[in-house]
Amino acid sequence: MMGTSCVDDTDLEDVKASKDRDMPSHLLRFPNIQNQSLLSGFAYCIASCSMILVNKFVLSGYGFNAGIFLMIYQNIVSVTIVSALSLSGVIPTEPLTWKLIKVWLPVNIIFVGMLITSMFSLKYINVAMLTILKNVANVLTASGETYFFKKQHDRQVWISLMLMSAIHGRS
Repeated sequence: MMGTSCVDDTDLEDVKASKDRDMPSHLLRFPNIQNQSLLSGFAYCIASCSMILVNKFVLSGYGFNAGIFLMIYQNIVSVTIVSALSLSGVIPTEPLTWKLIKVWLPVNIIFVGMLITSMFSLKYINVAMLTILKNVANVLTASGETYFFKKQHDRQVWISLMLMSAIHGRS
């Protein structure tokens, strides 16, 4: 039920390769950037850490009680940025269809639930504990993928997950 295949058994994760061949080359990569994976990972780390620290500062430092409003504001800003980048041709996006909405609706509902619980918990627990809980959730997710979906992760993935959990566990 929670797989990524559609009603017509098309694996949505494998469709990307065929779409990349049809896409104009200027949409596939930024010019003069050698390792886009490293850049994407670094950008994600910066954005994630910044969001956690800013949210903690706003929620705890100022006694701000409207965490849901803060989350909605941040999501509106994110959608605006992605839409602007898409319209300017910097990044490609999928056209919004009912088929796509039906596939991603359960995932988005769970994601919003995660955002809400994270926002409420950040007000009461420290950043280090929240980070540890997120890392444990990553290990549990990878374990669940192995158990429920028979997806095998290589040793490097498990080592990375364990190192992240161990390093944050010592802080």
